[in-house]
Amino acid sequence: MKKLVTLVFVMLLVLCVALSAQAEKIVVAYHPHITGVGGLLNAIDNGYFAEEGLEIELVQFTSGATELAAMASGQINLGYLGVGAHVFAPQGQCAILALDSTDMSGEILVHAGSGIESMKDLKGKNVGISAGTTSELVLSMALKLNGMEKSDVNMINMDAAGKVTAFMSNQIDAISIEAPYTDQIRADLGADQVVTLSGSKDFLPDAVFTNSWVTTNSYLEKNHGTVVKFLKAWLKGTEDRYNNMEDSVRKVAEYIGTDYDTVYLVVEKTNWINNATLKQYVEDGTALKWYDTIKGMFLDAGLLDAEYDVAPETFVKFDCLKEAMEANGI
Repeated sequence: MKKLVTLVFVMLLVLCVALSAQAEKIVVAYHPHITGVGGLLNAIDNGYFAEEGLEIELVQFTSGATELAAMASGQINLGYLGVGAHVFAPQGQCAILALDSTDMSGEILVHAGSGIESMKDLKGKNVGISAGTTSELVLSMALKLNGMEKSDVNMINMDAAGKVTAFMSNQIDAISIEAPYTDQIRADLGADQVVTLSGSKDFLPDAVFTNSWVTTNSYLEKNHGTVVKFLKAWLKGTEDRYNNMEDSVRKVAEYIGTDYDTVYLVVEKTNWINNATLKQYVEDGTALKWYDTIKGMFLDAGLLDAEYDVAPETFVKFDCLKEAMEANGI
């Protein structure tokens, strides 16, 4: 009997090794917050990627521009993008595979008592942004809304952590930033020491700030089936996030090494979309219209040249998502 048990154990071990060897590895870019990694962690922990024969390697980014550069070089296969980096999609640098959620957390902040009380007062001031991210878009839109040009301010390009440090130490006059960094600033400086000049909410109802999952056009053309498998697992993971948000927050907090409350702050500033609603948005054209709207926002803000005023169908590729939904019975 003991020999039989040993034999069974060895056979199972060999089977696991064989299955592991057959798994297809894909490298996925994530951002360190609930929108940028929550669904992925659920899909990994609950075995959804393993069910599809996929092995996932996660690589952290905080800038869409650097992430897409890594994709172009082949270091990354798929990834999450916040709204600002969507400017690269009409230019052909990435294909949008799926809508994750929409964001309403972008703000332009200054120190209370700085004498800067309006966007007009920012003229000639140093404003921290991260090029190719939501922060650049929000600042550009706010300037235009107030009759100003981008040249009216000094845009200082830094990564998120760098510009937060610079702002809190008074090295720059203002910062364009999103959650959870906005909440970090208020927690560290005191909410009464920070003033919001403008933000994402100022551009409603016309503006939509999309969060998405993307890949390069070349990867999509060569790996259609793999992308479908990824999205099948991702859909299940995001549905778990939608239905079990608190568990997902705890998981993300542990993974990125922060506290629960910090991660949860993003939850309250995000419009979440479950699978049934996502299907509706894809089928009735709502999602496509949103991507066309954001392309228009980039054009209006002067972040996208007129030559890239192309139809959204040229950079939004929902075929794999539709296949994944059908396979999942959505």
